[in-house]
Amino acid sequence: MTYFQRSIVEKKLVPQGVDPRHLEGYIRLQFSTLGHLDWPTIRREVKLGIACIKEGGIEAAERNAKSFGL
Repeated sequence: MTYFQRSIVEKKLVPQGVDPRHLEGYIRLQFSTLGHLDWPTIRREVKLGIACIKEGGIEAAERNAKSFGL
């Protein structure tokens, strides 16, 4: 688990049953680096990532995460 993934899990931003790798993958589509993001932006992007997972499915989320080496 990456530092970013641990951080969003610890902040309780990841709903039960959602893989934090999938969220990080979708966030990385918009932001190549994550260290500069503030928490309001991260919260917004996590919500968007959850919507992407719901719309596109787990298989697409897994392929996307793997494309980033997650």
